[in-house]
Amino acid sequence: MSYSLAFLTRPAPGISYEEFFDHYTRIHRPLAEQLPELLYYRQTRIDKSGYRGDDAIEYSAFSEYVFESAGAAERAWRSPEAKVLDQDAALFMDGASVLTMPLNELGTYGGRRSAAGAENE
Repeated sequence: MSYSLAFLTRPAPGISYEEFFDHYTRIHRPLAEQLPELLYYRQTRIDKSGYRGDDAIEYSAFSEYVFESAGAAERAWRSPEAKVLDQDAALFMDGASVLTMPLNELGTYGGRRSAAGAENE
């Protein structure tokens, strides 16, 4: 099973939602992808208009970094690449409000393929 570090983030004061996502996807993503031992990286925009709307959390993005183990994640976050990533995050993220979640995978459900999806294979 894998080990992940996930982060909930939002724009720094004075940074618009559009500026935040431009920087997050265009500049921050390529830096994140340089972390050593990183198996998988996902950036997700939080859709505040979906599901339950009014009680959506007050965050803008969810990032997930997946590693083979907690040790691999620890080595990655001590790397020079992580230092550059952290310096970049300080330019556009509200650092005081970042929520960090270490995640140990228990299992994964792959989902069912629809009949239409199976026909297109």
